Amino acid sequence: MLESYEQVKAAINAEANAKYDAFNNPIVNSTYRTIGVRIPVMRKIVKATDINKRDGILNDFFVDGDKTFETVLYAGMLASRKGDYGKTREYLKKIIPLFGSWAHVDCVMSCLDWVDRELFASDFRYLLTCDGEYEKRTYLIYMFNFVDDDGIERVFETLQSVEYGQYYVDMGAAWLIAECLTKCYEMTLPLIESKTLPKFVHNKAIQKARESYRITDERKASLNTLKVK
Repeated sequence: MLESYEQVKAAINAEANAKYDAFNNPIVNSTYRTIGVRIPVMRKIVKATDINKRDGILNDFFVDGDKTFETVLYAGMLASRKGDYGKTREYLKKIIPLFGSWAHVDCVMSCLDWVDRELFASDFRYLLTCDGEYEKRTYLIYMFNFVDDDGIERVFETLQSVEYGQYYVDMGAAWLIAECLTKCYEMTLPLIESKTLPKFVHNKAIQKARESYRITDERKASLNTLKVK
């Protein structure tokens, strides 16, 4: 078991792969230095961490002056491990502003299927008013947990509230809308027909939905007619 931040960094560095890094670095487009550790390996390192040592490990992470893409990802995933939601919330409030890649957002949010979605949405709604694009994207990606008949109105309200114009915010919104179209097509179609979203978001959402195997060819053809010229 990994019991200290020093041990964690050593475990991460031991898995560095220069060839994978050359491939992955342009994709994650991180503001941090990357060393090329694959996501499944990062998950194993998180799982190998003694959860009882989480406080000390994360406290040392926060003061680390040489953070990498991988250490920030690790911190977010460790903070999100199932257990004490109160601690998870407080740690994420400090870690989310450190995100420097869309991959930080998407990987960490995927770890939170165990939390009460209404509580998380309420606790982190302030992210929509932050300046950082990864903070706003974080809230949008979490909204995937609301894409069902009971929660989709919350998604629509969020899409109308977010400030657009930052690339990873707009892409996150488009992906979210495409997911709504695949799971709740009839409920989402009026949003597309209204054409009230920014042109890029609107058209990208249609593109992503039409790329999905979960949408029928007939619906794909119909969506194609709703693109904004």
